[in-house]
Amino acid sequence: MKMSKSFKLLFILFGSISLLASGCGTFEVGIEPSAISTPIIETQPSQVDFIPSATLPPTQKILPTETSQPKPPPPGVPDLVSIGHLAPFGSAEIGLLVLENGELTLQPSPVEYGILWEYSPRSGKLAYSSEFFHTSESKNLSVSDLWVYDYQTGSIEKWLEDNVIRAAWAPDGEHVTAAVYNPITEQIDLVLVSGPDQVELIAACASTVFSWSPAGDMLAYVNAITWLNLGVDETCLGTYLVTFPNGLSGVEWDVTRVSDFSAQEFGGSHVLDQPLWALEQNALIYPDSPFWVVPLDGSPAFVPQTPGGEEPMNLPRPFGSLWSSHLNQLVGNVDSGPAGFGGVWVYQLSEDLNRIESLYRIGEFPNGDNSFITLVDWWSVGESILVLDGDNPDTDQYLSEIWRGPAIWSLADKQWVNNSSD
Repeated sequence: MKMSKSFKLLFILFGSISLLASGCGTFEVGIEPSAISTPIIETQPSQVDFIPSATLPPTQKILPTETSQPKPPPPGVPDLVSIGHLAPFGSAEIGLLVLENGELTLQPSPVEYGILWEYSPRSGKLAYSSEFFHTSESKNLSVSDLWVYDYQTGSIEKWLEDNVIRAAWAPDGEHVTAAVYNPITEQIDLVLVSGPDQVELIAACASTVFSWSPAGDMLAYVNAITWLNLGVDETCLGTYLVTFPNGLSGVEWDVTRVSDFSAQEFGGSHVLDQPLWALEQNALIYPDSPFWVVPLDGSPAFVPQTPGGEEPMNLPRPFGSLWSSHLNQLVGNVDSGPAGFGGVWVYQLSEDLNRIESLYRIGEFPNGDNSFITLVDWWSVGESILVLDGDNPDTDQYLSEIWRGPAIWSLADKQWVNNSSD
């Protein structure tokens, strides 16, 4: 892969992106409440089937349904647009990592943004906010808006006015999944947004902790009760699956409570936390200390056994994680912290997910200071990852400490891949 030439851009480095919950359970942003009027989602809550975990048959499997093939991406749009480990917070002044036609370059952002929610290579659209978080009108909760930039047409649209806590593209690249604060119920609504003010309520009494299945026909969310301090009714505790039997273009979906695992189990939450799908084991993996496995057959959630019986809380806690179903490996960033664990860590799990067989920090010196290496995304899904590496030979092309140098790490071979050419 040929790297781009030197760039002369102004960069701004944020001191931290973890935004962990404070004692009162909100993001601390220090901004006065907004005067923007609050939009009301005028739809009825979807019907939720509450199934106590004890009643689920032990052999039940939640598997993807057959869906139609998604339309191909539009021509001429990037394969990747990212701000790496800064996501979703950054500044338009730092530029964007863009992968297009096999070439990774640093480009100016086409829009001014306060939060970079996510880019969809399926549609070539970038979801972002026009400002950083502000405090909601009726509760001490950090919210913002939702805008969409289209790389193919260059158009810009405002999709939601306010109260967005988290937003991510659905697999079709046409719907944004958003966790929206509802000031009437004082809960979080999980919604699908398909255009300006085009909102469908998927689940009330939900959370910001959600992710789509690889096939794009199921959405999982784990209710974030304690860290957002929303006072959610106890009947909302647990882990849920939303299934779309006719795809996102259909008008029906089902919400089912599949586990009693809830945020009360968590030692702490991170803005990048989301469930990871381990479909081969019919389970979700949730990052914590280091992480939990949530079986989808109704059996209790558990922390995998650790090497040598070490206390799980002593292992590095990953965030912004990826799961390789082919290798049974979990990959995630780890904050440096006082223990000096920072960097990108790989956890090798057993076939049944009951054990962490090994773990290591990527780089030439497993016990050295590799905290400067940060995870961006998959390079080859399930096989290799794209990272920013301070020791990469091409570092001089990326003079900012944010971007350092792009590099590729092979998970199977546990070594760097030659990723540059003259």
